[in-house]
Amino acid sequence: MVSTEWSRTTKRLVVVGLIIVLLLTLYIFRTLLPPVILAFVLAYILKPLADSIQRRSKMPRLVAVILVFLILLLVFSVVPATVVPYVVNQITRLNLNLQQLIADIGEILSQPIVILNFRFSLQEVVGIDDLQTAIQDLLQPFASQTINLLFNVASSLLWVISILIISFYLVKDADRLRTTLDRLAPPGYTEELRRLYEEINLVWKAFFRGQVVLGLIVGLMVWITMTAIGLPNAALMALLAGLLEVLPTFGPVLATIPALLIAFFLGSTYLPLSNFWFGVLVLAIYLFIQQTENAYLVPRIMGRRMQLHPVIIFIGALAGGLLAGALGVLLAAPVIGTVRVLLTYVYAKLKDEAPFPPVPEVEGEVYPGEIDAILFDLDGTLIETDDAAVDTLARTLGPLAWLFPRRNTHQIARRIIMSLEGPANSILALLDRVGLDDTMFDIGDRLRRMRGLHTPMNFRPVEGVIDSLHDLSRRYHLAIVTTRSRQEAEIFLTQQDLNGLIHIVVGREDTWRIKPHPSPVQHAADQLAAPVERCLMVGDTKADIWAARAAGARSAGVLCGFGEREELERAGADMVLPSTPDLVRRM
Repeated sequence: MVSTEWSRTTKRLVVVGLIIVLLLTLYIFRTLLPPVILAFVLAYILKPLADSIQRRSKMPRLVAVILVFLILLLVFSVVPATVVPYVVNQITRLNLNLQQLIADIGEILSQPIVILNFRFSLQEVVGIDDLQTAIQDLLQPFASQTINLLFNVASSLLWVISILIISFYLVKDADRLRTTLDRLAPPGYTEELRRLYEEINLVWKAFFRGQVVLGLIVGLMVWITMTAIGLPNAALMALLAGLLEVLPTFGPVLATIPALLIAFFLGSTYLPLSNFWFGVLVLAIYLFIQQTENAYLVPRIMGRRMQLHPVIIFIGALAGGLLAGALGVLLAAPVIGTVRVLLTYVYAKLKDEAPFPPVPEVEGEVYPGEIDAILFDLDGTLIETDDAAVDTLARTLGPLAWLFPRRNTHQIARRIIMSLEGPANSILALLDRVGLDDTMFDIGDRLRRMRGLHTPMNFRPVEGVIDSLHDLSRRYHLAIVTTRSRQEAEIFLTQQDLNGLIHIVVGREDTWRIKPHPSPVQHAADQLAAPVERCLMVGDTKADIWAARAAGARSAGVLCGFGEREELERAGADMVLPSTPDLVRRM
């Protein structure tokens, strides 16, 4: 039997009809949307953890997911049991008396105010009796509403179980669902939809990562500053400030109010300030923290994908609150970011433009004719600072040599430093992702100067590398791309008389992100006026290889540092050489 093909009009009508049915279904079952959305959000947060456990332990997917949810249930049971008593204890220590609070407000209002020889009292404008009635009317329903809220939470146990079940299956079958959605893509759109998914995924990653980091940093700043000026219950105010970071725009304001009330009515524990001026001081500090957050922390931590104007976030939070309540307020920012990605894609398609930049192919053998510029890492590639660290540690371990096989402390020291190289790079990359690497570098430099220490500047080049650089400079443009400061790299060049050979140095202060981010490699290519795909990045760590591949450059790993052949090949290096000077024979 031959199937009759639908006409284009029939297909359009069917698509429109399906959209209408979908919208009606969502409207009829709109009460199910919040728990389903929560289930998707929970699954999105837990999936990376399940992937990591499965990849590292090689256990089956189901077992890894079960382990993740057991950890989640343990957290849900332990955190309330430990945090809630602490919060209750902190609130009890405030010892706020409502009647006394109202009396204090009345006393403040009764103070005469003189402006341009005109004297008046706020008590005449706002009657204290009316104020007392208004405050009691405001606070008394709060208790009953709190009880109702607790009752509703208890009665929503079925919803909680449903959310956990839905998110469990979403995490377990995430890859299978992704494959199914890819198959549903129209012919020719598979790659575009995959890139669209990646862009949206980056928006949500930036949001969740940013919220956690912002909450920790803001909470820490509030705790340190409020403890320093003697605000009672500074730890509770810090916890509140960190938690309320999840509320865009409104959260910092809400976190300021209780701190101001405590400051005005309890004062400082030791500063010789009146309560009024102490409250002004607390307000000024909170405003400073909020401005620091908006001007410095948010751009660095959230990244460009979450760079939304505060007015847009404020309007989005209002709209989200009207449409979906508290959940709409919490997810307003990533939803707006997602809509921006979708609109950018649609706008590009309407203009018949490519919605995403092409992904360069960088795999395969490197041929000399394909390269115009060579970019070198510094540590372990051009200089042997790592070997100096091994010698220092080996001397430190000398008295314990009898504990080691063959009493070879040099070999043991090398293994120790090699084992620390990976975690150190991971910590450095994490600080870079949240935008705090420059801050940590600066703090480290200042601490060393305070202790009278200085970074060693007597660099020892890798054997044979100077002659190799002279040879390569006759055929290629050369540059250094390092996580050290530019000043340290330039000192190395001056010591070895290489300033005439290497004109471009990209240090950690020259780009916003450091390796393994591609921006240092791209920045060096731009400075050399060379296409990045015709640049070769040479380094001894996976971070160098990853940075090159992400930028679209070619890559070469060298074994004269702490890199190992297997890990460099697994990272995607186009070639792996015993040492940097061996590059001359290959190029």
